[in-house]
Amino acid sequence: MKTTSFLAIISALLLSSFRLPPAGGVQVKITGIEGNKGQLALLIFNAATGFPSEHTKALKQAMIPVSGTTVMYTFADLPAGTYAITVMHDENKNNTLDTNMFGIPEEGIGVSNNALSMFGPPSFKECAFNHNGSSSTVEIKLDY
Repeated sequence: MKTTSFLAIISALLLSSFRLPPAGGVQVKITGIEGNKGQLALLIFNAATGFPSEHTKALKQAMIPVSGTTVMYTFADLPAGTYAITVMHDENKNNTLDTNMFGIPEEGIGVSNNALSMFGPPSFKECAFNHNGSSSTVEIKLDY
C-alpha cells in the first residue's frame, strides 16, 4: 500500500514537470496606415506553404477595422515556434488585394521583418521570426 502511494506521488510529480507552458500571443503593431477607411486583413503562417497570400493555408487570420495610422492586434494562444505575418489594407472592403494592370498592389501591404521586395513577394524565410511562446511583438510598416 505504501509503495503504491509513493509511486502515485512520483508519477504525478514527473508528469507535472513535463507540462508545456501556456501559449502566449504575438502582438502585431501595424504602422504607416494611410487613410482612415476600410479594414486590415492579417494572416499568420507557421510554414512556407501558401505564404504570403493563401488565407486557407494560414494558421490564423483576422479582419480588423482601420482606426488610425497605427493599429494593434494580437494573435492569441500561439506556442513557441517560427512564424511569418502578412497584412493588407483592404481600403474598399472587397476582401481582395487590388492591383494595377501590371500586378502591382494599389492598396497597402506589409510583412513581418518589413521584408518587402520590388521584385515579387518575399519568402517565408525572409519574413520569419521566432516566437518564444510567452509573448512577442512584431512591427509591420505598410507600403503603398
